[in-house]
Amino acid sequence: PDGESQTEFSCRVSGLDPGTQYRVTVVSRTDGERSNVSLRTVYFCVRPAAPACVRGLQVAPSAPDGLVVSWRAGLGRSERFRVLLMDRDEVLLENVTLPKSAASTELHGLQPGTRYTVTVVTEAVGLQSSASKQAFTACIEPAYFHQTPLPAYFHQTPSYFHMVTLQPGSGLILDQVQRLLFSSDTQTHKHGDIESRLNNKLSNKEYNNVLLCDSAPGPVQQLRVRHADETSVSVVWSRPLGEWDGFTVVLRQADATAVLSQRNLSGEARECTFSILTSGRLYTITVTTNSGNLSSSATVTARTRPAQVGGLRVSNLGSTDSLQTQWERAAGDLDSYRVLLVHDSSVIKNESVAADATSIVFHALRPGALYRVVLTSVRAGQTSRQTVAEGRTTPAVVGEVMVSNNGRMDFLSVSWRAAAGDVDGYVVTLSDDRKTLHTVSVSTSSTECVFNSLVSGRLYNISVSARSGAQLSHTVVQERTQPAPVQNPTATHAARDDYLKVYWRPAAGDFDFYVVSIKHNNAFVQNQTVLGTQSECVFSGLVPGRLYTVLVSTCSGTSQTSASTHGRTLPAAVRSLVLAGRGTEDLAVTWLAAPGDVDHYEVQLLFNDMKVFPPVTLGAGVGACSLASLTPGRLYKILVSTFSGPNQRARFIQGRTVPSKVKNIQVSNDGDSSSLKVSWTPGPGDVDGYSVFLFRDNRQLDVRPVLKHHNEVTFGSLQPGQTYNVTVQSVSGELLNNNTAAGRTVPATVTGLQVEDLSTCSLVLRWQEALGVSDGYVLQLLDERGSLLTHSFQPSGHTAFTFNGLTPGKKYRVIVQTTSGRVHSQGVSADARTRPAAVTDLSVKANSTTGLSFRWSPPDGDFDRYEISLYKSDDSLQERRRGQSSSQQVSFQGLRPGAAYRMVVVTLSGEHSNQSAVWARTVPAAVASLTARSGNQSDALWVSWERGGGDLSGFLLLLYNPDGSQRAEQPLGPEVSQFIFSDLVPGRRYQAELKSLSGELSNSASTLGRTAPNPPSSFLFGGVTNTSLEITWSVPANSDFDDFDLEWTPRDQLAVINPYHSPTAGSRILRGMFPGRLYTFSLRSVSGIAEPGAMRTYSTPIHNSIRTKPERVHGLHCRPQSSTSISCSWAPPDADFDSYTIECLRQDSQVLVYSRRTGRDATTYRITQLEPHRRYSVSVKVISDRTTSEEARDSVVTMIDRPPVPPLSTRVSDRSAIVTKSSIFFRFNCSWFSDVNGAIKFFAVVVAESQGVDEQQPEQQHPLPSYLEYKSNSSIKCYQSGFFPSQCSDGSAGSNQSFQITVGTGMDSLGGSCDPETRRDRNLFCDGPLKPKTAYRLSVRAFTQLFDEEKKDFSAPLYSDTYLSLPVVTEPEPLSGVIEGISAAMFLIVMMVGVTVLLVCRQKARKERTSVRMNVRRDVPTSGVLHGVRGFVSFSPIKTVNFESHFIKLQADSNYLLSQEYEDLKDVGRNQPLDSALLPENRGKNRYNNILPYDSTRVKLSYVDDDPCSDYINASYIPGNNFRREYVATQGPLPGTKDDFWKMIWEQNVHNMVMVTQCVEKGRVKCDHYWPCDQDSLYYGDMIVQMLSESVLPEWTIREFTICSDEQRRVSRLVRQFHYTVWPDHGVPDTTHSLIQFVRTVRDYVNRSPGSGPTVVHCSAGVGRTGTFIVLDRVLQQLDTKDTLDIYGAVFDLRLHRSHMVQTECQYSYLHQCVRDVLRARKLRSEQDNLLCPIYENYNSQRGENYNSQRGGNYNSQRGE
Repeated sequence: PDGESQTEFSCRVSGLDPGTQYRVTVVSRTDGERSNVSLRTVYFCVRPAAPACVRGLQVAPSAPDGLVVSWRAGLGRSERFRVLLMDRDEVLLENVTLPKSAASTELHGLQPGTRYTVTVVTEAVGLQSSASKQAFTACIEPAYFHQTPLPAYFHQTPSYFHMVTLQPGSGLILDQVQRLLFSSDTQTHKHGDIESRLNNKLSNKEYNNVLLCDSAPGPVQQLRVRHADETSVSVVWSRPLGEWDGFTVVLRQADATAVLSQRNLSGEARECTFSILTSGRLYTITVTTNSGNLSSSATVTARTRPAQVGGLRVSNLGSTDSLQTQWERAAGDLDSYRVLLVHDSSVIKNESVAADATSIVFHALRPGALYRVVLTSVRAGQTSRQTVAEGRTTPAVVGEVMVSNNGRMDFLSVSWRAAAGDVDGYVVTLSDDRKTLHTVSVSTSSTECVFNSLVSGRLYNISVSARSGAQLSHTVVQERTQPAPVQNPTATHAARDDYLKVYWRPAAGDFDFYVVSIKHNNAFVQNQTVLGTQSECVFSGLVPGRLYTVLVSTCSGTSQTSASTHGRTLPAAVRSLVLAGRGTEDLAVTWLAAPGDVDHYEVQLLFNDMKVFPPVTLGAGVGACSLASLTPGRLYKILVSTFSGPNQRARFIQGRTVPSKVKNIQVSNDGDSSSLKVSWTPGPGDVDGYSVFLFRDNRQLDVRPVLKHHNEVTFGSLQPGQTYNVTVQSVSGELLNNNTAAGRTVPATVTGLQVEDLSTCSLVLRWQEALGVSDGYVLQLLDERGSLLTHSFQPSGHTAFTFNGLTPGKKYRVIVQTTSGRVHSQGVSADARTRPAAVTDLSVKANSTTGLSFRWSPPDGDFDRYEISLYKSDDSLQERRRGQSSSQQVSFQGLRPGAAYRMVVVTLSGEHSNQSAVWARTVPAAVASLTARSGNQSDALWVSWERGGGDLSGFLLLLYNPDGSQRAEQPLGPEVSQFIFSDLVPGRRYQAELKSLSGELSNSASTLGRTAPNPPSSFLFGGVTNTSLEITWSVPANSDFDDFDLEWTPRDQLAVINPYHSPTAGSRILRGMFPGRLYTFSLRSVSGIAEPGAMRTYSTPIHNSIRTKPERVHGLHCRPQSSTSISCSWAPPDADFDSYTIECLRQDSQVLVYSRRTGRDATTYRITQLEPHRRYSVSVKVISDRTTSEEARDSVVTMIDRPPVPPLSTRVSDRSAIVTKSSIFFRFNCSWFSDVNGAIKFFAVVVAESQGVDEQQPEQQHPLPSYLEYKSNSSIKCYQSGFFPSQCSDGSAGSNQSFQITVGTGMDSLGGSCDPETRRDRNLFCDGPLKPKTAYRLSVRAFTQLFDEEKKDFSAPLYSDTYLSLPVVTEPEPLSGVIEGISAAMFLIVMMVGVTVLLVCRQKARKERTSVRMNVRRDVPTSGVLHGVRGFVSFSPIKTVNFESHFIKLQADSNYLLSQEYEDLKDVGRNQPLDSALLPENRGKNRYNNILPYDSTRVKLSYVDDDPCSDYINASYIPGNNFRREYVATQGPLPGTKDDFWKMIWEQNVHNMVMVTQCVEKGRVKCDHYWPCDQDSLYYGDMIVQMLSESVLPEWTIREFTICSDEQRRVSRLVRQFHYTVWPDHGVPDTTHSLIQFVRTVRDYVNRSPGSGPTVVHCSAGVGRTGTFIVLDRVLQQLDTKDTLDIYGAVFDLRLHRSHMVQTECQYSYLHQCVRDVLRARKLRSEQDNLLCPIYENYNSQRGENYNSQRGGNYNSQRGE
């Protein structure tokens, strides 16, 4: 800087090129927090230096009439050159403009020998500099010269003359001659003087010729300019010397010879005026004195006054310290302009401006000051008239304007330094590129302001203007709000290893572009600039498998906001993957490392694309892998995968293992001497087939190909006994493997083989020798199982052999084979058996009365079975059995008790046998039916029995005490069958044992017996109620007893309670008895009950009877039947009873007014002769025999009756009434009507147009016509007012309550004004003006019953009327008013005819609309009573029978009422807080900005990591018909909210969810695909979801999922999704049938899901289609359970819980369509009585036609987005 102060800076720049225009930019920068703000001043131009003059200017004559001008351009810039040619008088002769590249020019048409001045002017940027030089043109040589002597008068007459001298080589030198000959002043020269001077001057010169001419008469004298203005010049002169004829006045321009004007004047003329001249121009006026043909002239110059300047304008051009003055160039010639700048009456600037200028700029002025500019044009020192204009400098701009967004996206703060100079205030304007948003006026005392609620990222223009007068100086800066970040940036590799595709949801607000950068290890790799209209970009040329950090920056100007994510390129595949080695069970592969970043490799072995082993994980530096334990011969695919993070890239190679050799090659002759059969076991692994080769002595005889599934082949036509070699070759692909074996043919077999048994331990065999050649015989001994026991070889020639040491009774097989070499012939076999051995240790195991059991040890050796025989003592066969060889015992049953038997066991083996025998005896039989009975004797037991079968020798009877000690013993003979024991203890248990005796054996039988206990005494009852009582008695003495047995009749199920918890206590409580029933009880002592399973004995019973009290009646309900009677009803008691007793008391006095007894079958009773409107207390008692129940009581008030009719004297008085032309005033009070039949609730006034005086009441009709009907229908002569409360029963003064009524004035109590413009409601009844001069009769109608507690009208109200008053005549209409009315009517009659008709029609339509609008939601349509009392209007459910007519009313007048009804729902619930949804952290979770859940009804998720915003999801609880949270309405999940959606499904225990949108509709994403596409499980956050099934139907799809938490995988849940696929957004389905069936289907599944949480319903926003579905489900449930429905109420309820539910009017109308079609279908079904008839099919076409036609264009437009 060149200079610096507090507020001013200066800077000097040198070394510039002259004449060059420069643009200088001044930039101010601040430090600190405001470093991001820069202020750039407005550009301005700096006045350049004047251009340099040309150099080396040369001027030379080129011809007698020409000059050559040449030069060199000066330093610096030049735009053009101008060459000026002036004569000696400095009159401009030529002005030639040349380009800046020119360096010379020629000037022609000049006078030879004349001096000229040549000026070369350099011009640049409006400035100029010049260089000048003088030169003479060349002289002309004369062609001839004619010498003329001087005339005589030359010497005699003094006069002016001209002399022309021609000088060779010099040209015409006129000025030299003049100076030579004459002095400078005008004088007369004598001839002598001239001659002398001429001779003296020219004596030394060579002059060829001199011409002297004598002049004409003298010129005029005192020629001068008398007057000159802008356009005229006037000259005057004095008379000339000599004689003259006249004057010739010639006007020329001073620098030209052309005559502009010439005038011939008489000789007397002394002046001449020329007009229409050019201002400021110098003219030459020559006045020639003419005398004959001679003349003399006088010349004078005159200049016109410069012209006044026009179009003067003063402007500041936005400058604070300068003013630009502009004007239109003054007419004519001028040299310059004089410009004065005046401020506060003082001239502060006085400037002279060149003539070609039209503007001037004054600098260093005071900002904002008012200046006056005075401008004059100047020509040759002469000035024109003044032109004045005013101008004000622009106030100084503010400085240091600083704008900051403070890092916020909706905020800008502005501050500045106060402007220098004078300002009145500041104006701060905020605008964007379209319009001005805010303008704020700020006083000079403040230098800052703030703007809020701005759009993020938007570039705003902030203009801070300093205002001074009407001038504003603007300082404009631009600043942006912080741009919003992008949402959900995602980077995906798109299955490429050098590529990342980045996409995101666009940022909110304004922004210029996105800058997407990728980094690795905090180093930037690539970046791209993406247009703001795009939301994705692609990076290529990246390192495979590398994890990059992706930054998506939203850029708005210099501000940016970044959001980051991570993306990894797909790793590259390995290179040069080759198979390095193979074996039967192993393969080896090698590869070169994959380029890029690699975490590890995985080698996967596949067979048929199925995994064989778990993958082998290898480090990134490994390049080989060996795979072992493979299947031989199998073709494998070896997959080498490169892993980088979660991504992988695979490359594979195929390799086959070597096939394995076959195993167990068997070369078999199969007993054939001419063939060999080759078989083998396939080796492990895979083969394509086999090749079998046959060799003998190393010579190939045959080869056979064999399929891989076969493993044998047969070679025939071979030589018997010959040895052959066989090779089996395994083939797999091109790989082979061999195995070899040898075989021999079979020799011949022996014949005639025989085997004989010699003893239990030996066998002998014999045979005939085999044919052919053999080496010998192989003898084999086998058991039954084919196991070889022993063998022997006998040389050829032997034919017998004996086997010794064999097992007795065993079956053997003997095989004899002929052997040749090592090959045996087919064996010849024979079977034989040794004899068996007998059993040992045969003995009796057990005996009983009817059976014997024997046992033995088995014999040595083998045998087949036993044959067992039992013989009686006389050797007769008792029984024979066959026993298995494994048996070692046997039992015989059904034998005679006590008899002797012999048992024989025979061992059998084949046809051989052996035996053993033993004797045994059975046990005698015990007695049967042994009993010990007391026979109700307390001291004796009677023992009896029946004799058993068999042989007996006698009995022995024993008796034992309870402690086991023997009490008695008695031997008895075999014929005895009973015995009595006496002197025993009562109630005690004894044991009797009876033994049967036979030989040394005996058999016992025992039994228990108990004596009877003594009975109780003193049987009593106490504590009797209707269902319980207590019984007491005295216990027996001197007796054993355990309990008491209580029985009763009838046998009801009673509860017996022992109050002392002791079974021997003498008291019991019985409960559960039947009220009023007679019971008979029996009581006995019991002995033996304390022992489980013991025999019980009972004492003799004692008896008693008792009856319980009856139960009181149930549900006693009394209701008024009339004003004098009541009716009571009850449910009979569950008791035995005979009759009822009914009593009625007046409750206020407790006086019994009625008492009757009625039969048991009565359940209703009517009580009459009561007083109206009195409260009575009614009691009912039940009577059973002589017992009475507790009373049941109810109170009731008799019905209200119509009030008593007032007497004739009590009516409206015609005398006290005050009458006007349109109203009648009267009074009445509550005492007019008696309240004996009920309190008076409401009044109404009846007005009848009548002149009669008869005593009558108004017509007994309710309601009467309204005033509007009376006015519109001339046949109606009577009408009623609105209803108004009586207040007669309020307080002590109620009976004296007085009413002042003015009929015809629009009283509020009578219904208000009838004017539709001023009526505050649409009540049917109103109070309009009465007719003038008309007789009216009035009556007051009183109601004791009109509306119920819910403000609904009764079907039969109770009322009475006063008698009609005498006629009251209203005053007549004033005459002036009549005349005016007639005049107006006559004037407007033509126009009013049409208008009246229109108004009447509109009035009727309005009336009908009002009536329908207020009644459409009533259960029972009324005639208008509902509208009589204001504030009682309410909306109620619609009865199904009235729904169709109700819907028709709603559709009338182009759905006028339906639209009004839907409009009423517009603001329902809108004032509820949405704080959670509006949090910045949750805004990105909302699909639409205007669809947000209320805080009070939103669904809250469980918190994650204590994040307070993690519980948010755009979902709301919605009530249903059954539960407060029956539904959840939510938006379609976003990509970032799918996890939250499934979390909500899990936490809310959801089993059913409904989706009524498509994921993409009309190219726009409505809902993200949030479920798995196949049956593979997917993670959604911590939730695991798997799709089990998908059922696709034409109009909807049902999917079933299992969902479980990652933390609790064992606990899963079945979730169904019902996806309706034919519902357009903001519209409705094409038919009602489809959606109704869908809703029914969903409801059926929901009802079959007990314990389920709410049903989740969503579309795109979760309000339109979602709300329509929920309302339809609720209404269809109402139709199934009730006879009413309420669509309006359902929508109202939904909107209290979530905004915009049922989003469009067409959806609201569609709900009515659905209900109508369901009701029509029900009616049709009932008429046809055909259950198979489709419910909705008759209404599809109608619905489509009617509905579309009713809605028209509105319907179609609303169905779109």
